[in-house]
Amino acid sequence: MRIPMNSKLGFQILDYLSFHGLDPAVDHSFLFLRSEEDWQHGLKLTDTAGLTLHLLARLKERHDFERLPISVQHYMEQTFHDNKARLSQISEEFLEFNRLLQSKGIPYLSLKGLLLYPDFVDRLEHRVQYDHDFLVAQEDLHRALQVFTDLGYTPLEPSERMVVDHLPTLVKKTGWIWRGNLYDSDIPRAVELHFRLWSPDFDLISISSLDWIWEDPTQNDFHGLTVPSLSREHTLLYVLLHSFRHLLRSDLRLSHLYELSYFLHRFSEDRSFWDNFLLAASGCPQTLKATALMFGLARHCFGGTLSPSLQAMIDNHLSPACDLWIRRYGKGEAIHCYRRSKNAIFLHLDFVESYASRWILIRRKLIPRHLPLASYGVQTPTHRQNLSFQLRQPFYYFQQLLERMTFHLSSLVGLSIQFPIWYFKVQLHKEGINPKY
Repeated sequence: MRIPMNSKLGFQILDYLSFHGLDPAVDHSFLFLRSEEDWQHGLKLTDTAGLTLHLLARLKERHDFERLPISVQHYMEQTFHDNKARLSQISEEFLEFNRLLQSKGIPYLSLKGLLLYPDFVDRLEHRVQYDHDFLVAQEDLHRALQVFTDLGYTPLEPSERMVVDHLPTLVKKTGWIWRGNLYDSDIPRAVELHFRLWSPDFDLISISSLDWIWEDPTQNDFHGLTVPSLSREHTLLYVLLHSFRHLLRSDLRLSHLYELSYFLHRFSEDRSFWDNFLLAASGCPQTLKATALMFGLARHCFGGTLSPSLQAMIDNHLSPACDLWIRRYGKGEAIHCYRRSKNAIFLHLDFVESYASRWILIRRKLIPRHLPLASYGVQTPTHRQNLSFQLRQPFYYFQQLLERMTFHLSSLVGLSIQFPIWYFKVQLHKEGINPKY
């Protein structure tokens, strides 16, 4: 089957970003024979995947940036400056939020975001962030919510069906309207107040490795302010499981996998850390299995060096179905952030233990339980929703609904064809026979 040009370029960009490709002797000259139009398609892929700024850093590191078309250079430089401006605003918000929570005496832990530097990214300017996440105990949720409602934040969707592991997402309705720039510094950042880090009822997978995170917090210095957060071991566990959940829901940005590979690359020689990490994960078989999957997938897409103990864990806990899925779909669907099909259901079924739960999962995946949430104008306050807005809103929602219906129908057809093939190949794989992927 002939690979479309933009997809082929996407695979080449993944190879260029791979940590195995850091060797200056590796030849990537084929990338720079691409036309300006090809690169524009390629940047659409990297923008969606959250990789454009990491690509910019790698191009400059390898002294390849000047080999790009001039318009592409200008776009990437502008993207960097836009995101740098966003980072400045996000940092100010982050400091304000932490000071307020601390002044109210609310126990909390800051999750991901700005605190992923330097373990998961080389520079904060290369990471694109769209929200702030805080973990708050159940008994303190109301007080924490009041902190943000006093600042003008309101629930994006005050519905019980949105409650998974956090309260409905909070947004400040500034009137901002989408203009096609993912790095626009005016995009308001949402706030999510988490009361747990995993939802076994929703995902039908029991994870216990994050149950003790309150017992092992750490303190980070951010611009002179002490910020409570997860320990390094629990941060990695949470990032892994957060990425795993997005993969199961078919919306994993490749930047998550890149950050995992960066972590592997950065700590590859730190045997003490990996021993402690595996000890933290060892009490939960599903965590070990998910960890083996996500590290295996990250390495498949971006490379990275593993410590001997981590390699042994992956060898022992990567199931035949997970191994087959990585080989068959891991990179092929990566450039679309796993959004163009529902093939992740094959992975999900491998983690769900009872037959009853598997039927529940199949029903949820194949037959959507809810209509999609309206996304147009969610930042627009009520007093600014004029007649023009009210006429455009249903049109955009109908378009969104039509796209989702088309996706679900095409995915259903695709799954009905692929499922018997998948089942047959998994059985071969379990018997040690390597099928053609």
